Amino acid sequence: MGWRGVAKGFAVGFLIVLCVVGLWFGAVYVLFGRWQAALAVFVFIASFRGIIWAFDIMWGRPPVFSKRPWERPWEQESRRPPGG
Repeated sequence: MGWRGVAKGFAVGFLIVLCVVGLWFGAVYVLFGRWQAALAVFVFIASFRGIIWAFDIMWGRPPVFSKRPWERPWEQESRRPPGG
């Protein structure tokens, strides 16, 4: 595991912690805030998308949710000659 794996793990962990805190603050301000309700809904939605983004960074987006799911690189034939 190189420095890129450590940096990716730290970034994903940091993003998940921030998003969990954002979800909590968003829910609390929606329930108990008055003028902050619009901002709280935005924070709640952004935090939820942030968690999804963190999992995309860590494991990659499944082909079902990609922009072109019909292109699957692992199913493409290899361009190498047989036996080589």
